[in-house]
Amino acid sequence: MQNPHNIELKTATKKEVESLKKLSTERLIIWIVGKAKERELKLSAEDIVIECWLINQEKHSLRGYNDFPDSHTVMKRIGEMKGKKGLLIGSETSSYFLTDISQLIFADLKALVDQRKIKEVKGSIKADRTISSIDEAPYKRLIKTPAYLKLKSGKPNEIVETDFLYFYGINWHSKTSLILNRIKNVDAIVKIFSKKDLILKQVHELLNKDYQYVKQKLLKQE
Repeated sequence: MQNPHNIELKTATKKEVESLKKLSTERLIIWIVGKAKERELKLSAEDIVIECWLINQEKHSLRGYNDFPDSHTVMKRIGEMKGKKGLLIGSETSSYFLTDISQLIFADLKALVDQRKIKEVKGSIKADRTISSIDEAPYKRLIKTPAYLKLKSGKPNEIVETDFLYFYGINWHSKTSLILNRIKNVDAIVKIFSKKDLILKQVHELLNKDYQYVKQKLLKQE
């Protein structure tokens, strides 16, 4: 890897870089922000751009100028991850941090990188997609929630209001924008996996039927 500016990579080892090159920009940002937190580093958006470039110059350099990082793609992705996707929080001044959802993805990423099990998608979508269990991280969280486990063990009557909140990863103090993002993300995961997991489908339906009033109250807070 060429580095004419002699800039030090802060969030990965040389060994890890080989696996990290296979990640999408979004997953790579999750790795960088997660590792920065572990190492007590404060990274600005520009720092994240540099880290992406140092890990994968082929993908994150200015077209025709590999010695210089291209900030456009990374900055755009950071904005999306902070906004509608709900994967990042923070700012230039306070640094960036992972949300509950992206922390789960980061945990899976670490395990996969350690085991060198990151795989690329071949073909036209290679640039920003990976095939691995990281895509199942939100699903894995859902099947460990109290609501899911209670229904699975035949105890649906024990499901309570707090189980609804835990299922969606929200609470009464969450901002409306965050609540909307979490509900949207969880509902999307349920839709993807409900065909292969009927318990997930059933618990989702039960929670949204019995605790619809909770959702309505949460969304009227602001």
